[in-house]
Amino acid sequence: MPKVAPAPPNAPKKEHVNVVFIGHVDAGKSTIGGQIMYLTGMVEKRTLEKYEREAKEKNRETWYLSWALDTNQEERDKGKTVESFVPNMIGGASQADLAVLVISARKGEFETGFEKGGQTREHAMLAKTAGVKHLIVLVNKMDDPTVDWSLDRYEECKEKLVPFLKKVGFNPKKDIYFMPCSGLTGANLKDPLTECLWYTGMPFISHLDSLPNFTRSNDGPVRLPIVDKYKVSIWRPLSFFLKG
Repeated sequence: MPKVAPAPPNAPKKEHVNVVFIGHVDAGKSTIGGQIMYLTGMVEKRTLEKYEREAKEKNRETWYLSWALDTNQEERDKGKTVESFVPNMIGGASQADLAVLVISARKGEFETGFEKGGQTREHAMLAKTAGVKHLIVLVNKMDDPTVDWSLDRYEECKEKLVPFLKKVGFNPKKDIYFMPCSGLTGANLKDPLTECLWYTGMPFISHLDSLPNFTRSNDGPVRLPIVDKYKVSIWRPLSFFLKG
């Protein structure tokens, strides 16, 4: 596990918020997570520098941020989170106050994740079923050469995604908030965007800090996520079946 720096003693106390990151494989969830950990001081710079050197040795220069979260060798070799992701995601969604749906704006990648067989639809539906009421959609990889912070591409992704999210049960006016970002460079995660003029909202972390307190029901139904099931055979001695 990466070395985690302790929080400053004068850090403001904030309400604890459970957040689950969901989205299609390779949308950038782990990279965004690693970048957030670095930007907030949860991972030391020299630790990431070590990961960056190791990633370059394997010709995986753009993967080093995700290594703050994907720590086993299989995940690092494949470049994606593989260890119990779906069970952990379902369990996390059942406890989450809000979900962060990460989509890739890169040409072709959004379509792959959203169309039949992609995980964007599946994860959004699972989050809603698990009781998540609020959704932040991070339109990632806006810095990709196929996108270059294009407002047209950003709006195209929104126009395709919103009708489905509405069908699932999210209210576009109250429950969903879209924002562009780049997990690789950290753009619009902590500091305001300077790459494009059309986005006037807050960066991701500031937006989280500005959210009102969440209403948590103490008398609602209990949700128990089932992540696996087993068929149990009852063993009996042979003599049991030979009786009579």
